[in-house]
Amino acid sequence: MSGKPENANGRVSMHLDVNNGLERVTELIETRLIESGWKDRVKLACREAITENNQNVPSVDHLIEVITPKARALVPDAVKRELLHEIEMIFSNIEKGGYTTTLDG
Repeated sequence: MSGKPENANGRVSMHLDVNNGLERVTELIETRLIESGWKDRVKLACREAITENNQNVPSVDHLIEVITPKARALVPDAVKRELLHEIEMIFSNIEKGGYTTTLDG
């Protein structure tokens, strides 16, 4: 047995674990969103949603319901393209067998 997972989900998970892919993608997203000002715009949208409800303090669930679509819409297209490219590269490396494990013998 080679130690390589047979299904696609297993291969993706193994690649992300072994090559720190998930960590790299997460760092990329966080960095690009901060650089683009997205985080500040989402904070502002939260403040606006809270002040619009000045009579009632909105629940966290209400804020999530209101802010999530706005936050998704505020993600710059360039960040989406870069993330898509990174994910495509991960899949390309997986298809090429570009992941290794210390379990392979």
